[in-house]
Amino acid sequence: MRTVAFATVAAVAEHQAALANPIRRVVNMLQGLQSKVEAEAKEAEALFAKFQCYCASNDKKLSDSISSGDEAITRLESSVKSTAAEKTQTKSDLASHKEDREAAKKAIAEATEMREKEHSDFTSESGDLKANIGALSQAIPAIEKGMAGSFLQTPAGSKLARIAEVSMQLTDGQKSDLQAFLQGTSQYAPASGQIVGILKTMKDEMEANLAEITKNENESAQSHAGMVAAKNSEIAAATEAIEEKTGRAGDLAVKLVTEKNDLKETEETKAADESFLRSLRADCEKTATDQEAAKKARATELVAIADTIKMLNSDEAQELFKKTLPSPSLIQVHQSESQLRRRALAMLRRMRPSVSGDLIMLALQGKKQGFEKVLEQIDNMVKSLAKEQEDDDQKKAYCESEIDKAED
Repeated sequence: MRTVAFATVAAVAEHQAALANPIRRVVNMLQGLQSKVEAEAKEAEALFAKFQCYCASNDKKLSDSISSGDEAITRLESSVKSTAAEKTQTKSDLASHKEDREAAKKAIAEATEMREKEHSDFTSESGDLKANIGALSQAIPAIEKGMAGSFLQTPAGSKLARIAEVSMQLTDGQKSDLQAFLQGTSQYAPASGQIVGILKTMKDEMEANLAEITKNENESAQSHAGMVAAKNSEIAAATEAIEEKTGRAGDLAVKLVTEKNDLKETEETKAADESFLRSLRADCEKTATDQEAAKKARATELVAIADTIKMLNSDEAQELFKKTLPSPSLIQVHQSESQLRRRALAMLRRMRPSVSGDLIMLALQGKKQGFEKVLEQIDNMVKSLAKEQEDDDQKKAYCESEIDKAED
């Protein structure tokens, strides 16, 4: 829009020369605007350089963060897999230890039950043997002293008769002799010495049998005690392992949940970084494109200003202003005005299209309307340009502030 104003002002300046010859003032104004546009171009380049630094810096930070995220995700996935496998193994070990402990307890219970039965059998058998040995110990001296008759009337004698009936140690003949002696039948009465020999043999065998079962009982009791001690050790070890594995399983469960949460957060952070990086690159690319377009527009604008200044400073323009001073005839003034209109229109057509430029071109093409209406439109355009410049300055200040915040 500025280029439209510059071209039109140049044309109008030629028309106003008849009044005060303001061409020098217009040229000075254009040169000032030229300097301002050049200064704005430098500021824009500096701001764009800072923005490029911001883009490059944040692109590297985000790329590094994404790379670190990839490494962390790989590490966490491996750790989650390892922790899950260890947790499964720990649970399996825990179940095995519990089974071992229950098996040890069951073995103790079964062995104890068997031991109690063995001890009960031993108590019964040893009791019978001791009673029999006691009866024989009384019968032998009594018979040797010839007191068999009185002895047979005692409870010990009755016990000896029952022993004779059920004894597995005597032959059938020995049983018959002993029973005949104990009953005192007349059919056969063996000598007391023979009976004492039988009884002593029985007593010796019973004592030997008692000693053997007592030895077996003691060995069995010791074996049982050793087995119970070993199983109790197994139970204690299994209990300790159960407690350790239970604690470890709990720790692994917490660790697995933590690692899964870390993995999820890392994946989300990486996704956010990737999204932000895509957005950053798109914004930076768009800003670079806009900057290039603005740079070309400024270059065109500066060329237009330079051409206008050159035209106003040319000998042809000076001669034209001299011809349009009040002293010449009305025909010369009218001819100069027409020429100015044509030159202004030609310059406007070379500029970028704009609503204000179109309006000025329409005014210049009018037959009855002089430059006063064009000047009024130019004044309005200058005011509009000033407002646009103020908005541009505010936007630039806002962009610089945002970049500074991003860099902090």
